[in-house]
Amino acid sequence: MLCVEALSTQAFSELDFSARSGSCTAITGPSGSGKTTLLNAIAGAVAYTGTIRFAGKALNGVPAWQRPCRYLNQRLYLFPWLTVAGNLGLAQYAAGLPRSKSAQMAMLEEMGIAHLAHCYPRQISGGEQQRAALARAMVSHPRLLLLDEPFSSLDWEIRRHLWAVVNNLRQHDVTILLVTHEPKEVAALADRQWTFDKGRFAETQINREEGRFPVNL
Repeated sequence: MLCVEALSTQAFSELDFSARSGSCTAITGPSGSGKTTLLNAIAGAVAYTGTIRFAGKALNGVPAWQRPCRYLNQRLYLFPWLTVAGNLGLAQYAAGLPRSKSAQMAMLEEMGIAHLAHCYPRQISGGEQQRAALARAMVSHPRLLLLDEPFSSLDWEIRRHLWAVVNNLRQHDVTILLVTHEPKEVAALADRQWTFDKGRFAETQINREEGRFPVNL
């Protein structure tokens, strides 16, 4: 379980919430309200006060590269001098895992881009780079996945495919925090929704009228 207690940054103060293992929590609210700052604090990328715990362990003082999470946003940060598969191999190495080519290819196959394994980022489209970045984030089997609008530039068909991939992660007790402005994405993925509004952070109801996987996109 992820537990955030009295968390304060330059963007917000005294924030409390929790997310159980294997759940997806949507974080919504207007631009500039603190959504991205919240993910950065959990990832250890910005200064904060308060307490962040994951799986019973306090993360305060733990360097960003040692925290049990992966962060994915619209800035893909794929290494341009490595192939797509090479990017996944580096993520495995950084996580202390063997550089398993079969695991790399299985993840790329799940993303529908196995045929691009030996391409460099400059040789593939923006949407394909987005899927490669998600594959890199997941190949190291993170226990906590922080997603900051990673699908916003993709067409609906690809989004729906990746929503299914993300939902499958939860079967392995991966905890997901998803920052999004898209109500359909909330309905498709999230168990709970927390919203920033005028400096306050509160749980809000999810609209399930369209079902877990919207069909009228």
